[in-house]
Amino acid sequence: MDRWMVSRADNEDWVVLAAEDHGYGVKQGDVFRWADTFCSRMVRGEGPRIAPRAVDVPAYAELPFTRQLPIGAYVGVPLVDAEGQLFGTLCGLNPQPMPAAIVDEQPMVEVLADMLSGLLSAELNTSALAREADAARSEALTDALTGLANRRGWETALAAEEERCRRY
Repeated sequence: MDRWMVSRADNEDWVVLAAEDHGYGVKQGDVFRWADTFCSRMVRGEGPRIAPRAVDVPAYAELPFTRQLPIGAYVGVPLVDAEGQLFGTLCGLNPQPMPAAIVDEQPMVEVLADMLSGLLSAELNTSALAREADAARSEALTDALTGLANRRGWETALAAEEERCRRY
């Protein structure tokens, strides 16, 4: 495949989180309309997870996305969060059709997608916990009435500033 992507389905948008691209010019941060993608059709069960000849699959052949990019072959697997909800997709695209034998690779692609889903879920959980810890740390250093730093907050800030002064 000339392009592999990890994407996030975000309401009406399909956001590229990571891309290994050899010919399409798609990069991290690119946004496409979710409804126009092969992955949206695959997730809804309207097309297969692996299409060696995308033009032979009516759900894929009629998409506006195919007018933006030449797509001969498609591989896509949903990525889910910890609750089993759709997070995004792992997908590969190739400008030319691929041999029919590529369908035999589906179990391996699904195992990789399951592993990636687990990693993404763990990362999302870690980020949420870090935000909660930051909020708790900030709350512990702030006076609830004034919103200013409390004694502990001032001591922490002073210690950090003294350390910076010693260093420089």
